[in-house]
Amino acid sequence: MKNVLAASVLSLTLFGFCSMGYAAGQVMHTVHIVEDRGPAIEDHWVYPDTCFLCHTGSPHGGPIDYELCNGCHSPGGTYDGVNDLVIGAKFNTGSEANPDEWVSDIYDADGKLKPGKENWCLGCHDDGYATVHTVDAPNIAGKSVNGNWQSPDAIVVNGFQGAENLVDGDLATGNLSTNDPEVIFDLGNTQDITHVRLHVNLGRATHWQVYGSNDLSSWDRILHGSSFNGGKTNWQVGPEQGWVEYRLDKFDPVRYIKLVRLFTHIHVGVDSVLEFEYKGDLQYGYLVNGHKISCDNCHDTTSIHVDGIAQSYKANLNNYTSGYRLTDVIVDAEIFPALEIPRVNCNNRDSVKNDNDFALCLSCHDRHSLLGDAYGVGDFFQNPPVTNFRNDAKNDAHGNVVNDHLLHLGGRGKCGNAKDWDSDWDGVPDSPQSCTACHNVHGSPNPAMTRHGELVSTPGTSDKVPMFNFQYLDGAAQVDPEMQDVFESTGGKTQFFAGGPGTPDKNNTCRMCHNDRVVYTRTP
Repeated sequence: MKNVLAASVLSLTLFGFCSMGYAAGQVMHTVHIVEDRGPAIEDHWVYPDTCFLCHTGSPHGGPIDYELCNGCHSPGGTYDGVNDLVIGAKFNTGSEANPDEWVSDIYDADGKLKPGKENWCLGCHDDGYATVHTVDAPNIAGKSVNGNWQSPDAIVVNGFQGAENLVDGDLATGNLSTNDPEVIFDLGNTQDITHVRLHVNLGRATHWQVYGSNDLSSWDRILHGSSFNGGKTNWQVGPEQGWVEYRLDKFDPVRYIKLVRLFTHIHVGVDSVLEFEYKGDLQYGYLVNGHKISCDNCHDTTSIHVDGIAQSYKANLNNYTSGYRLTDVIVDAEIFPALEIPRVNCNNRDSVKNDNDFALCLSCHDRHSLLGDAYGVGDFFQNPPVTNFRNDAKNDAHGNVVNDHLLHLGGRGKCGNAKDWDSDWDGVPDSPQSCTACHNVHGSPNPAMTRHGELVSTPGTSDKVPMFNFQYLDGAAQVDPEMQDVFESTGGKTQFFAGGPGTPDKNNTCRMCHNDRVVYTRTP
């Protein structure tokens, strides 16, 4: 009875006679207390104790303890979700000068973000700490680190003779012996690194694997490299003199870097390796190489946002729209889900061109340019295809260049319905491929927003990185991990993991009807 009475008094206080004003008070309290869009602490109501979770002094519109915003609104991230003058929670709920004057200017009456508030969502979804209902807000903003090349602080004691010469800055002295297969560098503290390089003086190529760790006991591969031998992807160095550098494939903060030399029976000689350096220099994410448009262009901000479940979409629940809080799309006065996932019905190439399985993507991208080919009718007749995802070096049986977007979206098997893609990332293929099988619209370390695995990894890990690890080819048809401009590229290549066809066990994405690695070349 006491709790019922408390709840009655509470509802009158919060939603009827709050000194900060009925409308604003109702909106702000509802979001944080009743609706599943915030902490939703309604199960713990004991008036007035619950009020003091946020308010100091009087619960009737008393001052707010803004330190309590930190756990959800991530002031330590790239986008300060608490103190920022435009998108910070502090300045969108009430001013420090007048706590009773609540300002609710984030959304308009239709639930759309108001001008200037487009980055509101990134106040939680950045690289800072934001947790609601024990679920971490995934990092949509991406990563931004800048730094120059530097040497590690020290060498961890090991049997690699002359290893200390690799951190002395002297390019005239190097290793004394290469009998030991590994060397471990101590960076001095845990930090973000994105590139490694060796200064070498080699007469033949040598191969290394690169690992990272924070405790010298748990090691994770952070570079898969651009070459392979016997099914082992690795970093090929030499034969040449000078710096040989490469961008890493995983960007988890590490303190220790371990180089493991493969094929130790191959002698590389004294002073073959002269110096080792690393750096952190990488920018990617939603506003860098993602779609860069307001979040509410794709997401329904009025839907329930917090359900206490990480990665809410599950293929067996058929809840892609609600799981990702997507908005429906109007096509020719008819309403369609943003994306049909898992895909059903007939998904062959003719169906793909005319159906609305990709309604959200095609609300911006031109359907005919994306899916047209030599066999298309009307505006779908594109010979050669306009899309950049094509292989100019390989024609079909009739001598025509294949549109690889159409090829993949058309699926295979009866009516294109083979379940090749693991759409909910649980390891079991459950749907024909769709746009988001290969692309992360929020931006990626790899070009063309191709998936790299950060957002779909098990929460708190990077266990699906680097996925199929797509990278562009330069003018010499060599992989260039730094290249982002498709018009400078001459094609692309995915990571080789092991012999045989590609599978979700290897690439964490899909079954491939071809070999593990895909290569295409095109004229810019």
